[in-house]
Amino acid sequence: MKFKQSRTTIGLVLATFGALFLTPDTLFMRLSQLDGWNMLVWRGGLSGLAYLFIWVMVSGRRGWPKTFTLNFIILVICQIFNAALFSLAIALAPVAVVLIGVATVPIFAAVLSKIILNEPLSKLTLTTATIVFLGLFMSVLGKDGEGVVLDANTLLGLCLGLGVAFALAVNFTIIRKDKEAPFVLAMAIGAICAAGLGIVFAETLYWPPLPNMAAIALTGMFILPLSFVTLSYAARYVSSSTVSLIMLSETVLGPLWVWWGIGESPSIMMLISGAIVLPALAVFLIYESQRRA
Repeated sequence: MKFKQSRTTIGLVLATFGALFLTPDTLFMRLSQLDGWNMLVWRGGLSGLAYLFIWVMVSGRRGWPKTFTLNFIILVICQIFNAALFSLAIALAPVAVVLIGVATVPIFAAVLSKIILNEPLSKLTLTTATIVFLGLFMSVLGKDGEGVVLDANTLLGLCLGLGVAFALAVNFTIIRKDKEAPFVLAMAIGAICAAGLGIVFAETLYWPPLPNMAAIALTGMFILPLSFVTLSYAARYVSSSTVSLIMLSETVLGPLWVWWGIGESPSIMMLISGAIVLPALAVFLIYESQRRA
């Protein structure tokens, strides 16, 4: 019993550190002033090298792991989608909208746990999913008091955020299922492949000015790899839903960093949406944890 409690404590500490360390990520992405594809090239390439360095340091002399497995390939694909969709979303849409889309990770994680880990899907999960998507709909109603404004970039950013949420949920669930999968190496390969996509699809590749380069280097080499490695390790100690919920601190703190840094304030509708989504997900996890206990 004490061993189980110790593992849970380790998982919660790792997840909390990773989530809090991740919160200023979107601010530095905006400060880089890169378009979506160039952001993907620099962010993906730098983070890929950082992931590779972490994997070498952690693995030591244990030799080359078994990489030709289905789970490893899925983790690589998840990393490609995560890196590509998030960079494009942040370049297109308001940060608050994108992060509210990403906030659905616990719902996807619960559904995938049912499918992959054969964990029961409760009525509470379905109810919470309904409330969350209602909140997401409210987030795209437009500016304060102006009614429904279906801005193409905002809607696309929300959809890309949902794609990121699904990729993250798959990633955490597979890591929890297959504890032998070298997920840090998968992150490295996926991030480098995502950077390759950016090189292919970018209309013009360019070297950003020094301040912009410093911003994208900070998030690519430090914030992104350190946060996601610790979050992924946390998924081996606690449920993917727990890790996903703790990640939602970025949904609250991320837009505040951007507001403080560049003055991009979220609208009242976005704040109301966040006030609906976050408590709903918090209640979901509390009751789900009690049910499993």
